[in-house]
Amino acid sequence: NSDDKKLYGWNQEPFLDLYEVSVTEKDGKKEYGTPDFINSSKINTKYHEASVAITKDGKTMYFTRDNVDRKNKLDYDRKGTSHLKLYKATLENGSWENIVELPFNDNVYSTGHPALSPDDKKLYFVSDREGGFGQTDIYEVDILENNKYSTPKNLGPKVNTAQREMFPFVSKDSTLYFSSDGQLNLGLLDIFKSNILKDENAEPENLGAPYNSGYDDFAFFMNDESKTGYFSSNRPGGQGNDDIYSFNAEPCKQKIEGIARNSKNQEILAGVEVKLINKAGKIIETITTANDGAFAFDADCNKTYTVVGSKKDYKDDLKEIVTEFDNGKVNNADLNLTPLINDNQIVINPIFFDFDKWNIRTDAQYELENIVDVMREHPNMVIKIESHTDSRGSDSYNMKLSDRRAKSTRDYIISRGIAPERIASAIGYGETQLLNKCSNGVKCTPEEHQLNRRSYFYILKD
Repeated sequence: NSDDKKLYGWNQEPFLDLYEVSVTEKDGKKEYGTPDFINSSKINTKYHEASVAITKDGKTMYFTRDNVDRKNKLDYDRKGTSHLKLYKATLENGSWENIVELPFNDNVYSTGHPALSPDDKKLYFVSDREGGFGQTDIYEVDILENNKYSTPKNLGPKVNTAQREMFPFVSKDSTLYFSSDGQLNLGLLDIFKSNILKDENAEPENLGAPYNSGYDDFAFFMNDESKTGYFSSNRPGGQGNDDIYSFNAEPCKQKIEGIARNSKNQEILAGVEVKLINKAGKIIETITTANDGAFAFDADCNKTYTVVGSKKDYKDDLKEIVTEFDNGKVNNADLNLTPLINDNQIVINPIFFDFDKWNIRTDAQYELENIVDVMREHPNMVIKIESHTDSRGSDSYNMKLSDRRAKSTRDYIISRGIAPERIASAIGYGETQLLNKCSNGVKCTPEEHQLNRRSYFYILKD
Protein backbone atom coordinates (compact mmCIF):
# COMPACT_ATOMS: atom_id res chain seq x y z
CA ASN A 1 0.00 0.00 0.00
CA SER A 2 1.00 3.65 -0.12
CA ASP A 3 2.32 3.58 3.46
CA ASP A 4 5.06 1.16 2.38
CA LYS A 5 6.83 4.05 0.65
CA LYS A 6 7.45 5.56 4.08
CA LEU A 7 9.16 2.45 5.39
CA TYR A 8 12.88 1.72 5.23
CA GLY A 9 13.38 -1.31 2.99
CA TRP A 10 15.89 -3.17 5.19
CA ASN A 11 13.87 -3.36 8.40
CA GLN A 12 10.42 -2.06 7.47
CA GLU A 13 10.75 0.74 10.03
CA PRO A 14 9.91 4.40 9.31
CA PHE A 15 12.67 6.62 7.97
CA LEU A 16 14.33 8.86 10.56
CA ASP A 17 14.05 12.65 10.78
CA LEU A 18 15.78 15.22 12.96
CA TYR A 19 13.81 16.80 15.79
CA GLU A 20 14.49 19.37 18.48
CA VAL A 21 12.93 19.73 21.91
CA SER A 22 13.21 22.36 24.63
CA VAL A 23 14.67 21.23 27.96
CA THR A 24 13.97 23.14 31.17
CA GLU A 25 14.66 22.37 34.81
CA LYS A 26 12.09 22.68 37.57
CA ASP A 27 12.64 21.68 41.19
CA GLY A 28 15.83 19.88 40.21
CA LYS A 29 14.11 17.80 37.55
CA LYS A 30 14.31 18.14 33.79
CA GLU A 31 11.14 18.84 31.85
CA TYR A 32 10.92 18.27 28.12
CA GLY A 33 8.75 20.17 25.67
CA THR A 34 6.99 18.72 22.65
CA PRO A 35 9.39 17.40 19.99
CA ASP A 36 9.19 19.27 16.70
CA PHE A 37 10.97 19.07 13.36
CA ILE A 38 14.32 20.83 13.42
CA ASN A 39 13.92 24.42 12.28
CA SER A 40 14.49 24.12 8.54
CA SER A 41 12.53 23.26 5.44
CA LYS A 42 15.61 21.72 3.84
CA ILE A 43 17.11 19.38 6.45
CA ASN A 44 14.52 16.61 6.68
CA THR A 45 13.69 14.66 3.54
CA LYS A 46 11.44 11.65 3.08
CA TYR A 47 14.49 9.44 3.74
CA HIS A 48 16.95 9.14 6.66
CA GLU A 49 18.44 12.10 8.55
CA ALA A 50 20.18 11.42 11.85
CA SER A 51 23.27 11.85 14.05
CA VAL A 52 23.95 15.54 14.55
CA ALA A 53 27.04 17.48 15.67
CA ILE A 54 26.83 21.26 16.21
CA THR A 55 29.75 23.66 16.69
CA LYS A 56 30.20 25.52 20.00
CA ASP A 57 28.85 28.78 18.55
CA GLY A 58 25.69 26.97 17.41
CA LYS A 59 26.07 28.18 13.82
CA THR A 60 27.26 25.06 11.97
CA MET A 61 25.67 21.62 11.98
CA TYR A 62 26.97 18.34 10.59
CA PHE A 63 24.45 15.56 10.08
CA THR A 64 23.94 12.18 8.41
CA ARG A 65 21.61 11.65 5.48
CA ASP A 66 20.80 8.91 3.01
CA ASN A 67 22.52 9.26 -0.34
CA VAL A 68 19.95 10.94 -2.60
CA ASP A 69 20.28 12.08 -6.20
CA ARG A 70 19.38 15.44 -7.74
CA LYS A 71 15.77 14.34 -8.04
CA ASN A 72 15.70 13.73 -4.26
CA LYS A 73 15.48 9.99 -4.73
CA LEU A 74 17.64 7.34 -3.09
CA ASP A 75 20.86 6.76 -5.02
CA TYR A 76 22.02 3.13 -5.07
CA ASP A 77 25.37 1.47 -5.78
CA ARG A 78 25.78 -1.51 -8.10
CA LYS A 79 24.72 -3.91 -5.35
CA GLY A 80 21.48 -2.02 -4.76
CA THR A 81 22.61 -0.37 -1.51
CA SER A 82 21.92 3.26 -0.69
CA HIS A 83 24.76 4.50 1.52
CA LEU A 84 24.89 7.26 4.12
CA LYS A 85 26.62 10.60 3.63
CA LEU A 86 27.68 13.54 5.79
CA TYR A 87 26.32 17.03 5.21
CA LYS A 88 26.93 20.48 6.66
CA ALA A 89 24.40 23.25 7.25
CA THR A 90 24.72 26.78 8.65
CA LEU A 91 22.26 28.72 10.76
CA GLU A 92 20.77 31.72 8.94
CA ASN A 93 18.16 33.84 10.73
CA GLY A 94 17.18 30.94 12.96
CA SER A 95 16.89 28.39 10.16
CA TRP A 96 19.35 25.76 8.97
CA GLU A 97 20.35 26.60 5.41
CA ASN A 98 23.23 26.24 2.92
CA ILE A 99 23.29 22.45 2.99
CA VAL A 100 26.42 21.03 1.36
CA GLU A 101 27.76 17.50 1.05
CA LEU A 102 31.17 16.86 2.58
CA PRO A 103 33.85 16.09 -0.03
CA PHE A 104 35.05 12.78 1.43
CA ASN A 105 31.69 11.04 0.97
CA ASP A 106 31.39 8.35 -1.69
CA ASN A 107 28.60 6.48 -3.44
CA VAL A 108 30.16 3.06 -2.76
CA TYR A 109 30.49 3.26 1.04
CA SER A 110 28.77 4.97 3.96
CA THR A 111 30.01 7.99 5.92
CA GLY A 112 28.09 9.20 8.97
CA HIS A 113 27.81 9.75 12.73
CA PRO A 114 29.66 13.11 12.98
CA ALA A 115 31.38 14.37 16.14
CA LEU A 116 33.51 17.47 16.76
CA SER A 117 36.67 18.05 18.77
CA PRO A 118 36.42 20.55 21.67
CA ASP A 119 37.94 23.31 19.51
CA ASP A 120 35.76 22.44 16.49
CA LYS A 121 38.88 21.94 14.38
CA LYS A 122 38.53 18.19 13.88
CA LEU A 123 35.59 16.15 12.68
CA TYR A 124 35.20 12.51 13.67
CA PHE A 125 32.95 10.16 11.75
CA VAL A 126 32.14 6.51 11.03
CA SER A 127 32.66 4.75 7.73
CA ASP A 128 32.82 1.30 6.16
CA ARG A 129 35.26 2.48 3.48
CA GLU A 130 38.09 0.25 2.28
CA GLY A 131 41.28 0.10 4.33
CA GLY A 132 39.56 -0.12 7.69
CA PHE A 133 39.89 -2.75 10.40
CA GLY A 134 36.32 -4.02 10.44
CA GLN A 135 32.72 -3.51 9.44
CA THR A 136 32.65 0.18 10.43
CA ASP A 137 35.55 2.22 11.82
CA ILE A 138 35.96 5.67 13.36
CA TYR A 139 37.96 8.24 11.38
CA GLU A 140 39.08 11.85 11.82
CA VAL A 141 39.71 14.79 9.49
CA ASP A 142 41.01 18.31 10.04
CA ILE A 143 38.44 20.98 9.20
CA LEU A 144 40.07 23.47 6.83
CA GLU A 145 38.72 26.63 5.22
CA ASN A 146 36.38 26.85 2.22
CA ASN A 147 34.64 23.52 2.85
CA LYS A 148 37.94 21.66 2.62
CA TYR A 149 39.13 18.83 4.83
CA SER A 150 42.29 16.81 5.29
CA THR A 151 42.52 13.19 4.14
CA PRO A 152 40.49 10.94 6.48
CA LYS A 153 42.66 9.15 9.06
CA ASN A 154 41.63 5.90 10.74
CA LEU A 155 41.90 6.07 14.56
CA GLY A 156 43.71 2.74 14.53
CA PRO A 157 43.42 -0.71 16.16
CA LYS A 158 43.29 0.56 19.76
CA VAL A 159 39.77 1.81 18.94
CA ASN A 160 38.69 -0.02 15.80
CA THR A 161 38.14 -3.78 15.70
CA ALA A 162 36.98 -6.35 13.17
CA GLN A 163 33.39 -5.55 14.20
CA ARG A 164 31.48 -2.26 14.44
CA GLU A 165 32.70 0.98 16.00
CA MET A 166 30.07 3.72 15.80
CA PHE A 167 28.62 6.92 17.29
CA PRO A 168 31.73 8.84 18.39
CA PHE A 169 31.51 11.73 20.85
CA VAL A 170 34.41 13.83 22.17
CA SER A 171 34.13 15.54 25.56
CA LYS A 172 35.73 18.84 26.61
CA ASP A 173 38.82 17.05 27.97
CA SER A 174 39.26 15.21 24.61
CA THR A 175 38.00 11.88 25.91
CA LEU A 176 36.58 9.83 23.06
CA TYR A 177 33.31 8.00 23.72
CA PHE A 178 32.04 5.48 21.17
CA SER A 179 29.99 2.33 20.79
CA SER A 180 31.39 -1.03 19.73
CA ASP A 181 30.42 -4.67 19.52
CA GLY A 182 34.02 -5.79 18.98
CA GLN A 183 35.63 -4.81 22.29
CA LEU A 184 35.08 -6.52 25.68
CA ASN A 185 31.33 -6.11 25.86
CA LEU A 186 28.50 -6.63 28.32
CA GLY A 187 26.09 -7.12 25.46
CA LEU A 188 25.75 -6.11 21.82
CA LEU A 189 26.79 -2.50 21.19
CA ASP A 190 28.42 -1.15 24.37
CA ILE A 191 29.61 2.37 25.14
CA PHE A 192 33.35 2.80 25.70
CA LYS A 193 35.65 5.69 26.54
CA SER A 194 39.26 6.14 25.48
CA ASN A 195 42.11 8.60 25.89
CA ILE A 196 43.38 7.70 22.41
CA LEU A 197 43.24 11.37 21.33
CA LYS A 198 45.76 12.20 24.08
CA ASP A 199 47.70 8.93 24.29
CA GLU A 200 48.14 6.74 21.22
CA ASN A 201 48.65 3.65 23.40
CA ALA A 202 45.52 4.15 25.51
CA GLU A 203 43.19 1.16 25.83
CA PRO A 204 39.40 1.67 25.67
CA GLU A 205 37.39 1.21 28.86
CA ASN A 206 33.86 -0.18 29.01
CA LEU A 207 31.58 2.28 30.84
CA GLY A 208 29.82 -0.63 32.51
CA ALA A 209 26.35 -0.51 34.04
CA PRO A 210 24.05 1.37 34.06
CA TYR A 211 25.17 2.87 30.74
CA ASN A 212 25.63 -0.57 29.19
CA SER A 213 23.24 -3.50 29.26
CA GLY A 214 22.89 -6.81 27.47
CA TYR A 215 21.40 -4.93 24.53
CA ASP A 216 22.51 -2.17 22.12
CA ASP A 217 23.70 0.98 23.91
CA PHE A 218 24.93 3.83 21.76
CA ALA A 219 24.88 7.55 20.79
CA PHE A 220 26.44 8.77 24.05
CA PHE A 221 26.49 12.53 24.67
CA MET A 222 27.47 14.49 27.78
CA ASN A 223 27.34 18.17 28.79
CA ASP A 224 30.77 18.86 30.29
CA GLU A 225 29.54 21.60 32.63
CA SER A 226 26.47 19.94 34.12
CA LYS A 227 27.81 16.37 33.80
CA THR A 228 24.41 15.35 32.49
CA GLY A 229 23.86 13.62 29.20
CA TYR A 230 21.98 11.18 27.03
CA PHE A 231 22.42 7.88 25.26
CA SER A 232 20.19 5.53 23.28
CA SER A 233 19.35 1.90 23.97
CA ASN A 234 16.96 -0.86 22.95
CA ARG A 235 17.03 -2.39 26.44
CA PRO A 236 13.75 -3.70 27.85
CA GLY A 237 11.43 -1.27 29.60
CA GLY A 238 11.47 1.47 26.98
CA GLN A 239 8.70 2.97 24.90
CA GLY A 240 9.85 1.66 21.53
CA ASN A 241 12.69 -0.02 19.67
CA ASP A 242 15.44 2.50 20.46
CA ASP A 243 14.80 4.98 23.27
CA ILE A 244 16.74 7.99 24.54
CA TYR A 245 17.87 7.85 28.18
CA SER A 246 19.24 10.68 30.31
CA PHE A 247 21.85 10.41 33.07
CA ASN A 248 23.69 12.41 35.69
CA ALA A 249 27.41 11.65 35.54
CA GLU A 250 28.40 12.97 38.93
CA PRO A 251 31.30 10.78 40.10
CA CYS A 252 30.20 7.49 41.61
CA LYS A 253 32.29 6.85 44.72
CA GLN A 254 32.45 4.05 47.26
CA LYS A 255 34.42 3.14 50.37
CA ILE A 256 36.62 0.12 50.96
CA GLU A 257 37.25 -0.36 54.65
CA GLY A 258 38.12 -3.01 57.17
CA ILE A 259 40.09 -4.03 60.25
CA ALA A 260 43.37 -5.97 60.30
CA ARG A 261 43.49 -8.84 62.79
CA ASN A 262 45.67 -11.75 63.86
CA SER A 263 44.08 -14.79 62.20
CA LYS A 264 44.97 -17.07 65.13
CA ASN A 265 43.37 -15.15 67.99
CA GLN A 266 41.50 -12.30 66.24
CA GLU A 267 43.52 -9.68 68.09
CA ILE A 268 43.51 -6.29 66.37
CA LEU A 269 46.82 -5.50 64.66
CA ALA A 270 48.50 -2.11 64.61
CA GLY A 271 51.33 -1.35 62.20
CA VAL A 272 49.86 -3.25 59.26
CA GLU A 273 50.74 -1.67 55.91
CA VAL A 274 47.57 -1.84 53.80
CA LYS A 275 47.78 -1.15 50.07
CA LEU A 276 44.94 -0.45 47.63
CA ILE A 277 45.96 -1.78 44.21
CA ASN A 278 44.06 -1.36 40.95
CA LYS A 279 43.52 -3.98 38.25
CA ALA A 280 46.67 -2.87 36.41
CA GLY A 281 48.77 -3.54 39.53
CA LYS A 282 49.32 0.13 40.38
CA ILE A 283 49.34 1.05 44.08
CA ILE A 284 46.64 3.71 44.51
CA GLU A 285 47.10 4.40 48.23
CA THR A 286 48.91 2.98 51.28
CA ILE A 287 47.68 3.20 54.89
CA THR A 288 49.37 1.97 58.09
CA THR A 289 46.90 0.84 60.73
CA ALA A 290 46.87 2.45 64.18
CA ASN A 291 45.91 0.74 67.46
CA ASP A 292 42.33 0.23 66.25
CA GLY A 293 43.57 -1.78 63.23
CA ALA A 294 41.21 0.13 60.94
CA PHE A 295 41.76 1.29 57.38
CA ALA A 296 39.54 2.99 54.78
CA PHE A 297 40.00 3.92 51.12
CA ASP A 298 37.97 5.98 48.67
CA ALA A 299 37.25 3.99 45.50
CA ASP A 300 35.61 4.51 42.12
CA CYS A 301 32.58 2.52 41.01
CA ASN A 302 32.82 -0.20 38.37
CA LYS A 303 36.41 -1.06 39.27
CA THR A 304 38.33 -4.09 40.51
CA TYR A 305 40.72 -3.55 43.41
CA THR A 306 42.99 -5.71 45.55
CA VAL A 307 43.58 -4.83 49.20
CA VAL A 308 46.84 -6.26 50.57
CA GLY A 309 47.91 -6.20 54.23
CA SER A 310 51.57 -6.69 55.25
CA LYS A 311 53.27 -6.75 58.64
CA LYS A 312 56.65 -7.90 59.87
CA ASP A 313 56.60 -11.58 60.91
CA TYR A 314 53.10 -12.08 59.48
CA LYS A 315 51.92 -13.69 56.29
CA ASP A 316 50.28 -11.22 53.89
CA ASP A 317 46.53 -11.33 53.47
CA LEU A 318 44.60 -9.93 50.53
CA LYS A 319 41.02 -9.33 49.44
CA GLU A 320 39.67 -8.63 45.96
CA ILE A 321 36.90 -6.04 45.84
CA VAL A 322 34.72 -5.39 42.78
CA THR A 323 32.82 -2.10 43.09
CA GLU A 324 29.52 -2.04 41.24
CA PHE A 325 27.59 1.07 40.18
CA ASP A 326 26.16 1.96 43.58
CA ASN A 327 27.16 5.41 44.79
CA GLY A 328 28.07 5.55 48.48
CA LYS A 329 28.31 1.80 49.02
CA VAL A 330 30.75 0.63 51.71
CA ASN A 331 32.72 -2.53 50.87
CA ASN A 332 34.17 -4.63 53.69
CA ALA A 333 37.73 -5.90 53.28
CA ASP A 334 38.70 -7.20 56.73
CA LEU A 335 42.19 -8.69 56.71
CA ASN A 336 43.40 -11.68 58.72
CA LEU A 337 47.18 -11.92 58.87
CA THR A 338 48.71 -15.19 60.01
CA PRO A 339 51.71 -14.92 62.37
CA LEU A 340 54.79 -16.59 60.92
CA ILE A 341 56.62 -16.95 64.25
CA ASN A 342 55.11 -19.16 66.95
CA ASP A 343 57.34 -19.70 69.98
CA ASN A 344 60.57 -21.05 68.49
CA GLN A 345 59.27 -21.84 64.99
CA ILE A 346 58.62 -20.09 61.70
CA VAL A 347 55.22 -21.50 60.78
CA ILE A 348 54.05 -21.69 57.16
CA ASN A 349 51.54 -23.77 55.24
CA PRO A 350 52.62 -27.33 54.36
CA ILE A 351 55.21 -27.65 51.61
CA PHE A 352 54.10 -30.22 49.04
CA PHE A 353 56.42 -32.32 46.89
CA ASP A 354 55.55 -34.45 43.89
CA PHE A 355 55.49 -38.21 44.56
CA ASP A 356 59.02 -39.61 44.92
CA LYS A 357 60.49 -36.14 44.19
CA TRP A 358 62.38 -33.57 46.22
CA ASN A 359 62.55 -30.60 43.83
CA ILE A 360 60.84 -27.41 45.06
CA ARG A 361 57.51 -26.85 43.29
CA THR A 362 56.17 -23.41 42.41
CA ASP A 363 53.55 -23.53 45.17
CA ALA A 364 56.26 -24.50 47.66
CA GLN A 365 58.37 -21.55 46.53
CA TYR A 366 55.51 -19.24 47.44
CA GLU A 367 55.44 -20.62 51.00
CA LEU A 368 59.22 -20.60 51.37
CA GLU A 369 59.26 -16.91 50.48
CA ASN A 370 57.67 -16.37 53.89
CA ILE A 371 60.74 -17.99 55.49
CA VAL A 372 63.01 -15.78 53.39
CA ASP A 373 61.04 -12.66 54.38
CA VAL A 374 61.29 -13.45 58.10
CA MET A 375 65.03 -14.10 57.88
CA ARG A 376 65.54 -10.84 56.01
CA GLU A 377 63.61 -9.00 58.71
CA HIS A 378 65.80 -10.70 61.36
CA PRO A 379 69.35 -10.54 59.96
CA ASN A 380 70.85 -12.39 62.94
CA MET A 381 68.36 -15.25 62.90
CA VAL A 382 69.68 -18.80 62.58
CA ILE A 383 67.33 -21.72 61.87
CA LYS A 384 67.36 -25.46 61.41
CA ILE A 385 65.15 -27.41 59.01
CA GLU A 386 63.46 -30.74 59.66
CA SER A 387 61.58 -32.79 57.07
CA HIS A 388 59.27 -35.72 57.85
CA THR A 389 57.39 -38.30 55.76
CA ASP A 390 54.47 -40.63 56.37
CA SER A 391 54.96 -44.39 56.84
CA ARG A 392 54.21 -45.48 53.29
CA GLY A 393 57.36 -46.85 51.69
CA SER A 394 60.32 -48.47 53.40
CA ASP A 395 61.89 -46.88 56.45
CA SER A 396 65.27 -46.43 54.76
CA TYR A 397 63.75 -45.01 51.59
CA ASN A 398 61.70 -42.47 53.55
CA MET A 399 64.76 -41.45 55.53
CA LYS A 400 66.70 -40.69 52.33
CA LEU A 401 63.74 -38.97 50.67
CA SER A 402 63.04 -36.68 53.63
CA ASP A 403 66.72 -35.78 53.90
CA ARG A 404 66.84 -34.82 50.23
CA ARG A 405 63.72 -32.70 50.66
CA ALA A 406 65.17 -30.94 53.70
CA LYS A 407 68.36 -30.13 51.83
CA SER A 408 66.56 -28.92 48.68
CA THR A 409 64.49 -26.66 50.95
CA ARG A 410 67.71 -25.31 52.46
CA ASP A 411 69.22 -24.80 48.99
CA TYR A 412 66.19 -22.81 47.85
CA ILE A 413 66.39 -20.46 50.85
CA ILE A 414 70.12 -19.94 50.22
CA SER A 415 69.40 -19.25 46.53
CA ARG A 416 67.21 -16.34 47.64
CA GLY A 417 70.17 -14.59 49.24
CA ILE A 418 70.19 -16.02 52.77
CA ALA A 419 73.74 -16.82 53.94
CA PRO A 420 74.39 -20.59 54.23
CA GLU A 421 75.73 -20.27 57.78
CA ARG A 422 72.32 -19.01 58.92
CA ILE A 423 70.87 -22.49 58.33
CA ALA A 424 72.54 -24.63 60.98
CA SER A 425 71.21 -27.91 59.65
CA ALA A 426 68.73 -29.47 57.23
CA ILE A 427 67.94 -33.02 58.23
CA GLY A 428 65.33 -35.57 57.19
CA TYR A 429 63.80 -37.85 59.82
CA GLY A 430 61.73 -40.07 57.54
CA GLU A 431 58.88 -41.75 59.42
CA THR A 432 60.62 -41.86 62.81
CA GLN A 433 58.51 -39.10 64.39
CA LEU A 434 54.91 -39.78 63.33
CA LEU A 435 52.22 -37.56 64.83
CA ASN A 436 49.50 -40.25 64.90
CA LYS A 437 48.87 -44.00 64.79
CA CYS A 438 49.63 -44.34 61.07
CA SER A 439 52.74 -46.51 61.31
CA ASN A 440 53.61 -49.44 59.06
CA GLY A 441 50.67 -51.78 58.51
CA VAL A 442 48.04 -49.46 60.01
CA LYS A 443 45.20 -48.51 57.65
CA CYS A 444 44.77 -44.73 57.54
CA THR A 445 43.00 -42.14 55.41
CA PRO A 446 44.98 -39.89 53.02
CA GLU A 447 44.27 -36.99 55.38
CA GLU A 448 45.79 -38.87 58.33
CA HIS A 449 48.91 -39.67 56.32
CA GLN A 450 49.11 -36.03 55.24
CA LEU A 451 49.52 -34.94 58.88
CA ASN A 452 52.81 -36.79 59.01
CA ARG A 453 54.26 -35.20 55.85
CA ARG A 454 55.58 -31.92 57.20
CA SER A 455 58.53 -29.58 57.54
CA TYR A 456 59.66 -27.60 60.57
CA PHE A 457 61.71 -24.43 60.67
CA TYR A 458 63.10 -24.02 64.19
CA ILE A 459 64.60 -20.73 65.33
CA LEU A 460 67.94 -21.35 67.07
CA LYS A 461 69.02 -17.72 67.33
CA ASP A 462 67.15 -14.47 66.78
